[in-house]
Amino acid sequence: MLNRSLKVLIACEYSGAVRSAFRELGHDAWSCDLLPADDGSEFHIQGDVLQLLNDSWDMMVAFPPCTHLAVSGAKHFAAKRADGRQQEGIDFFMALANAPIPRIAIENPVGIMSSVWRKPDCIIQPYEHGHEATKTTCLWLKNLPSITPTNLVGKGTRHVTKGGNSLPTWYNLPPSKDRWKIRSATFQGIANAMAKQWSEFVLSSPMNFQNVNAVGNLGALFTRSITPIATASGQTTLKMKATNCLKKTESSTEYVNLENDEEDFC
Repeated sequence: MLNRSLKVLIACEYSGAVRSAFRELGHDAWSCDLLPADDGSEFHIQGDVLQLLNDSWDMMVAFPPCTHLAVSGAKHFAAKRADGRQQEGIDFFMALANAPIPRIAIENPVGIMSSVWRKPDCIIQPYEHGHEATKTTCLWLKNLPSITPTNLVGKGTRHVTKGGNSLPTWYNLPPSKDRWKIRSATFQGIANAMAKQWSEFVLSSPMNFQNVNAVGNLGALFTRSITPIATASGQTTLKMKATNCLKKTESSTEYVNLENDEEDFC
């Protein structure tokens, strides 16, 4: 194990969950978001993360906004394609994916990036890391391994809405100005797993640290170019494409059933 710290950028994070997990392990981790840090940390940069991508980071863990990309908001896709909001979301996601950083992880829920770009490398759940909750979380990885479960627990309770949708109880919150923050926050068990497993992988040998191409099969398509989504594509087609690649996973079905919920599901 190499005895050194990593310089880690946590993109689009204001909660500090992942940043603090890396810093607790001794790494030089910084979060960046347009919003101020919820924890008031001095290790948070409030601003445009795209301006930081060339600052010689060893790793980036990114949480780009999913509002215009997640299939849970599919009923809004036609309007978002027409006015350009969805393409802006795709362009921002891909700007992070193509950043000049040797190791990258990008997190998003089940959404259109699985079809307009490529399938995720890894799908994780909070109940695999000590939280009795479900939240299908996709990870696109470059020169990093998949996250493995650390503490398997129950999946938690569910709530059936008046419209017949089955939602995780933790997600079924009344409207409030902070509801989107609560729903989009990273579970601490997942944050801890990311920090521990990925930093240990990078520092486990000189090859992993110095020769990032040694794991070329992980995230090898990060430089693939993306063309804009055709505005003529129908909502149903996009939903099918976005979920079919995940149909063999345990929890993809439950998230297909959430597509008529509020568009702030992330």
